[in-house]
Amino acid sequence: MNDKIRHANITEEHLKGAQEELKNKRFSNVGFLSLRALEQMIEASASEEGLHFHEHPRTAHKNRRNWMKIHHPDLLDMWDQLWGIYGALGYGGLNGERAKQALVILKKCLTELSRREKIAIRGL
Repeated sequence: MNDKIRHANITEEHLKGAQEELKNKRFSNVGFLSLRALEQMIEASASEEGLHFHEHPRTAHKNRRNWMKIHHPDLLDMWDQLWGIYGALGYGGLNGERAKQALVILKKCLTELSRREKIAIRGL
């Protein structure tokens, strides 16, 4: 299995997990898994260029954001919104509306990246 497919599969797993966690009202997990799903989608996309941000965990988040800024600057605001929601839900995690918002943003961003990068993601 190539890197693009492997990261796309992990994206789907995190998306499905975030959806399940929302149903189970584990809101901090929704924020975490939503952010991880987007990061895996970026990994899948960047792997086409031979980039593997996960190999350097210390700088991975920054490098993924930089990749997004270069390749899809119009989607960067969604990245920032997910980070904000992740932070808010990570400290308390009691806000179901914020968790729902995270999934809406995630699905919108994944749908667009899926179309642009030609990576099929089930569950959108």
